[in-house]
Formats: sequence, C-alpha cells, structure tokens
Amino acid sequence: MLQPFAATGWWPAVSTVAGLLTDWERVDEAIVLLRPLADTGHRHALRDLARLLARQGHLDQVVTLLGPRAADLLLAEELVKLAVGHGRDAEIAELLPEVGAGPADPFDPWGSDALDTVPLHATFLERQGRIDEAILLLAKHVRIEGVVYADHAEQLAHLLARHGREAELRAFPVEDGEEYALAALADLLEKQDRIPDAVALLRQSARTGNPHAAFGLAELLARHGRHSEAVEVLRAVAETAGGDCDWIIHLLCRILVDTGQADDALAYVDDYFARHGGTRHEQALMRAEVMKLCGRAMEAEAELAAFAGSDEELLRSGTVHGAIALAERLVRRGEPQRAVAHLRDRLDGAKVLRGEHLRQPASRPGP
Repeated sequence: MLQPFAATGWWPAVSTVAGLLTDWERVDEAIVLLRPLADTGHRHALRDLARLLARQGHLDQVVTLLGPRAADLLLAEELVKLAVGHGRDAEIAELLPEVGAGPADPFDPWGSDALDTVPLHATFLERQGRIDEAILLLAKHVRIEGVVYADHAEQLAHLLARHGREAELRAFPVEDGEEYALAALADLLEKQDRIPDAVALLRQSARTGNPHAAFGLAELLARHGRHSEAVEVLRAVAETAGGDCDWIIHLLCRILVDTGQADDALAYVDDYFARHGGTRHEQALMRAEVMKLCGRAMEAEAELAAFAGSDEELLRSGTVHGAIALAERLVRRGEPQRAVAHLRDRLDGAKVLRGEHLRQPASRPGP
C-alpha cells in the first residue's frame, strides 16, 4: 500500500517504509530505499541512512556521508553521536562548526543566522571522555549577557547526573535553571536506590508551590507503589497551581486507573469541573480520556457523541482530520476493513485530484 508513494520519493512514505523494513531486520533494503533521496541532499534521509550504516558497523561511510555536510547542525549532531570514539575524533573535530551560543535573543532566533553549537561540542567532549571540559563549556554558556539558555542548563544538569556529580547538582545556581538540576538530581538518587532522599528532595520543592516538582514527585511515588501518596500530592497541586491544570489532572487520573480506580478518576473529574468551572466539552474530553485509559473505548465515544459529527458529516468534510476521525471510529466499532477501504479511497481521490490539477496544459499554437 505504501510502496507506490515511497517510489515517488515522498519523504513521509519513504521514512515509514524504511522504518518498517528496519523493524523487520531488512536493513539492506531500507538502505537501498533511503539512498536515492539521501543523494539529493535530503537531510532527514541522510540522517536515517547514516544511522543504518552505523548499525551495520560502516563508520567510515558514516563520516564520508555526514562529514562534508556538518555545517547542517542536525547532521553534525548525528555525526558526533554515531562516529565519535572510533578513532577518527581529530578528523571529526575539524569538520564541526565552531563553538557558538546562537542568537543573542534565544526567544527570537529567526532574525539571526547564528547556530547554537554549544550542546554539540559538549556532547562531542563527553563522548571523548573529557567530562570536566564538557561541564566547563556548558557552565560558561548557561547565562550569557543576563539571558539563561534553558537548553544549556538542562544539558548541564543531565551531564552532571550521568556522571554522579551530586555536589555540583546541589550547588546549581537557582537563577540558572535550578529546576533542571532538581529533576536530574532526583533521577540520580532514584538510580542509586536512594528513594527516601529523592522523595524528600522533590517534596521540599513541591511545598514551595512548584507544580513541576510536585508532578515529578507524584511520578516517583507511583513508580515505587506509593499511589495514594501520589494522588494526594496531585490533588493538592491541582487546587493551588492555578491556570491550566490539565497536565496535573491527567497524571492523577492515570494513576487512579492504573490502580483499578477508574470510577474514582471519573468522579474526581466531575467534582473538579463542578468546583472550578469549565465547558461541558472540556469535561467530556477529560472523562473520555479516562475511559480510553481503562479500555472502555465505546463508552468514551458515547461520552463525546454530542460533540462529534456524524459519519456522513466527517465523510463530507473532505479534510484529512475528518478522514482519520472516521477511520478511527470504524476501528473502534470493530470494522477495520472498512477503515482501510475508507482511507484507501481518500488516497485514491487525492491522487485523481492532483492529476487533474497538475496535468500539463495543452500547447498553444504559435502566432
């Protein structure tokens, strides 16, 4: 079904087919499929081809493929991930763009051609085992001219955690992204099986009103079977966080569902909306999500029925969204063959439409 689309060089189809072939251990076929598009310079095809070549141990080919294109940050990052540490580091270092922290205003990068290559070089140093140099590079570029670069702060925190630098994580400056250090330190403590220490660390921050710390604390408690405590943490933060609390409520409901308390999750959603307001559609969406989590797909569809178009309306919409929504509805009803036929018709119709509009005009006679 996908092959005709992949044969045209359309990247979504090529990528999907290559992924399927790789999953089926037919890597050589995936390489053959990707190479023509990679030869045109398609950056994502180049990246995926390099990954497959590295998987087969062809690191020289990886360097040959990506090295001349290392000015493209996406491909430079892939080159570092795949090829560093295999005897060609000096050559790779020469190929990489110079260290640069990107645009002066990280919140408006479109007006600058500057690339943020600090994370790339930090990864390069770490993969060479030059951990202290990687730490120094990132630390130097966390705050630049009074602006905190969140990506640098987050990478530094994870780097410190990976290498057990607990003291440096605890000393992470508050104004330079302490929340990243907090999450990384909690992860380090958990991996060291110091669960009480990780819980205490996150609980202390959650008590100051930090919803992200509370979220992390609830996930930690749930992973270690302390579901009731996790739910209580989330109930409290949902009441005090303010603004959009959907992400908090979704986790709370998921924990309840995981412990066989789906009805309690639904009751919580209803109670929350009764006390805090919100539209009936928003409430129905949240209730439907709970139902889907516990395998009650038909009930979820019934919950949303009042807000969903009929099959005919979805069919008439002529949109990709409508086509997908109808196909999903047919699958939930136990009619996957109808769903496939519907999607195939949609694809065939699109091909006919393109053919009509892209047909070359008849040549006109000369004057």
